[in-house]
Amino acid sequence: MRGKKSKVNKIFNIAIAALVVYLAVSALMLQVDIAAYQKQLDSLEAQCDQQVLVNDEMRALLEQGTDKDYIIRMAREKLGLIFPDEKVFYNASGNQ
Repeated sequence: MRGKKSKVNKIFNIAIAALVVYLAVSALMLQVDIAAYQKQLDSLEAQCDQQVLVNDEMRALLEQGTDKDYIIRMAREKLGLIFPDEKVFYNASGNQ
């Protein structure tokens, strides 16, 4: 009877030890996953902050776009447009 009980105790102790090792490895793997997800979250938050800045700049440009002086300035600078009654003189000598 004594031999059978000690054999069951050994099996039970091995099972408990295996369970403890499994739980420890699982906890370690979860910590690694959490660190990776935290790094990904930090990266996404940085991208979000950058996109907010871009959106704010675009919103400001849209609000400026309704200003008549801004539209005229951009038409002159970017597109080289002039009013029909305007005269433009170019410096042909290359000096400014």
